[in-house]
Amino acid sequence: MNNNNTPKCTLYLAPSTIPNAGLGIFTSIALPSGTPLPGGFDAAIPISDMDFHNDGSHDAEDYHWMFSEYLWSSASIGKVMEYEAEKTSGFSWGHGALPNCHFWMINVMESSCDFDTVGLTPENSPGAGAFTGHYNRLAHAYEDVKAGGELFVSYGTNWFTTRESYMGLVPGEDDFEAGEEFIETVSELFESLVDSTTVKDDVHYMGQVRVDIWNMIVNSPYKSRPLAALPKAYKTAVRAMDVGIMQTEEELATHSVEYLEEHGKCLDHIHPQNTTIPHAGRGAFATRYLPKGTVVSSAPLIHIPDRDILTMYDDSEDGESRDLSKPIGQQLLLNYCWGHPKSSMLLCPYSHGTPFINHDRQDPNVKIQWMKNDDRYHNSSWLDEPVSFFDSEWTTKLMFEYVALRDIQEGEEVLVDYGKEWEEAWNEHVKAWNPDENYVSPHELNKDYDLPLKTHEEDASVYTDIFGYHTGTDKKSGEREIHRIRARRPDPNNKNDGFVYDLEVIGNGNYVKRVKDVSRSQMHFYHKPYKADIFREGSFRHEMMIPDEMFPNAWRNL
Repeated sequence: MNNNNTPKCTLYLAPSTIPNAGLGIFTSIALPSGTPLPGGFDAAIPISDMDFHNDGSHDAEDYHWMFSEYLWSSASIGKVMEYEAEKTSGFSWGHGALPNCHFWMINVMESSCDFDTVGLTPENSPGAGAFTGHYNRLAHAYEDVKAGGELFVSYGTNWFTTRESYMGLVPGEDDFEAGEEFIETVSELFESLVDSTTVKDDVHYMGQVRVDIWNMIVNSPYKSRPLAALPKAYKTAVRAMDVGIMQTEEELATHSVEYLEEHGKCLDHIHPQNTTIPHAGRGAFATRYLPKGTVVSSAPLIHIPDRDILTMYDDSEDGESRDLSKPIGQQLLLNYCWGHPKSSMLLCPYSHGTPFINHDRQDPNVKIQWMKNDDRYHNSSWLDEPVSFFDSEWTTKLMFEYVALRDIQEGEEVLVDYGKEWEEAWNEHVKAWNPDENYVSPHELNKDYDLPLKTHEEDASVYTDIFGYHTGTDKKSGEREIHRIRARRPDPNNKNDGFVYDLEVIGNGNYVKRVKDVSRSQMHFYHKPYKADIFREGSFRHEMMIPDEMFPNAWRNL
């Protein structure tokens, strides 16, 4: 229960109103349609070619990969991620991971990510490639949401159809519409059963007949998605016959604000913004004054029993499989997970803003601790299970709390100790780092239209790690890959010394076509696959370290 000194919250983590769906997100204030969600923007971590690097299929459970339940397609994250690798998905840790999906109640829409590394590149920072540049994934209320309402996003129908074996038939929007039509028909049937007599026993009998008919319908052995859309309880069904399924679902998808304040976990005590810590990119900052002892954030933990699944390998000679003798790095996800030197287990938190929290060993203002045992959030008995136990567990039942070690002022950056091993590894990385003076950032090119592009004649190798697209002025031309920049000259229509370019672009049928007088606004650049900062040799990788005194003995398997 929140004490009287704990600030009020507007966004909560609490048990979902969908049966067996675990936790969900709730708002304690009304959100009119179009209102941005509290807590600031989300980010996304790119995860590339997992099946290739593990020589198997996570769908077939060849390796334990719980993240498959939480990933978004690269197309939904943004074009930059689409081009980063052959098969890339994005882990969006806030409103991209916490809300549930209810197709009849979708009330939150999410944007794609922008991309920006806060000016940190391999040319100027040892932090380049150590954090995700996919940020500013925003969410807003798609429909009016009442105070206490649960927030729902769309997972897409394919997410559910590929999980029927253990989730059953989950109704989609069309199925709810079919359910509405069916319940109207049943309502007419029930009205026809109104007893013409006033004999009390007969009236009671006919009421029981309605209950029995409804129970027979919803418990039919012939399952379907429209059937799954019907209210299970007869009392709720009667309400739906009066106001419709959507209204009854909305009424059920709400906790009282008092319930949220007593049982929920606040999600908007912190928000992300650029940090002043050198080479760190972005950080988490206090949204409001947070007294000592406040639970600043609560984060469910996705477990990875075998940390080696994050190792990436070079291709074998045939190019069809991995070469185990040639590890080339670790997935960026490693930097966002917690571990221990004596264990193969990794725990990866997801929550609004929590993964933005930066390191300070000398003066942290929060610490991590296990949540007290609570079947709704945290099962402390798992701390006594061996690592092998987690190979067959596909739900999150562990949770960290980030607790204020002292008073934290509004606007102050929130900092936690990543551990001695992490700090030593970072210091060694900084000492060994050398700037890449030949580096060209496609994202900096996309931000500065006045920056002159070099032609092929001036330097044929300058753009070897990036490629560009030319977008024509007419809709029919679409996007065409730039083959070469042939010439550059001042733009006669730009008084600020801009340039126009003559290009060779790849047209239909892969033939090369020349295009003249192309402005910079018609060109957009990306890294070539596997050339982004996160794939560069020597990019910093190290998990954060769980304090030895809180790490379970049962997990020490190394």
